[in-house]
Amino acid sequence: MRRGFTLVELLTVIAIIAILAAIIFPVAGTVRENARRSRCSSNLSQIFVALESYKQDFNAYPPVLGAYAVDQTGALTCNQNAAVPFNAPMVRSPLRNYLRNDEIFLCPNNPVDNKQAITGAYYPVGHALAGQPVRLDPTNPNSPVVCFYQFDSYDIGRLPNGAYELHYTLFWSNGNLNGVENQRNNNLTNYGNGYFDNPIGPKSTDTPRQLGYRRPDPTTVVTWCSYHRSYRSGQPVRAKNDLVLFLNGSVKPMDSAEVAQLPYHTRP
Repeated sequence: MRRGFTLVELLTVIAIIAILAAIIFPVAGTVRENARRSRCSSNLSQIFVALESYKQDFNAYPPVLGAYAVDQTGALTCNQNAAVPFNAPMVRSPLRNYLRNDEIFLCPNNPVDNKQAITGAYYPVGHALAGQPVRLDPTNPNSPVVCFYQFDSYDIGRLPNGAYELHYTLFWSNGNLNGVENQRNNNLTNYGNGYFDNPIGPKSTDTPRQLGYRRPDPTTVVTWCSYHRSYRSGQPVRAKNDLVLFLNGSVKPMDSAEVAQLPYHTRP
């Protein structure tokens, strides 16, 4: 006569399954994340090729990688109800003619793939206008505020509080931007030209590692993807989770905590 499993045997089998699951699931998650990183890195590499082609054609880098949000007439808008999708013909994307498709702007870890959802963004830590809304002309306080498409993972990045920070910009700090900062501080500050070059120290000239200059240094940060980060108490965990695109064409995993604090100081 066949007998059933004893309780001890059943518990043993369950324990073995639990152990195997504890081993397999994290490995599967790591493999999946590595695949997403690889795709994101490929996106950044393709953006670099498109960016260099644009530079050859126009002798300058574009003010935005993807596009600013616009309405049916092609006018800038921050009204979600008026905004047209990113792939609409009136959306002026500088790199569109140099890329296969718009999906290259989407990191696989970006939770927003809706091409019509828009958002405002703020200048990040390290920028002369850190915390201020992004404007069409950052040197003019009266210039219109611009909005971005949320699925665009390389012009902007989402923070844990739901706000978005700018990742691609032509200038981080120069005399004009510092002058605007002085005005916002009621002229209580007197920031002129110069920057702090870590770890060398203060310099009296503007940093050459800015895309707005004619021949920026090859180590200049172009942009970075922050959608692979882990956070603890609202702060990035110290690990090489940010993918940073440099002007020499390399895409490097860099420490998220360091990138979050002084993005343009990051070096390959």
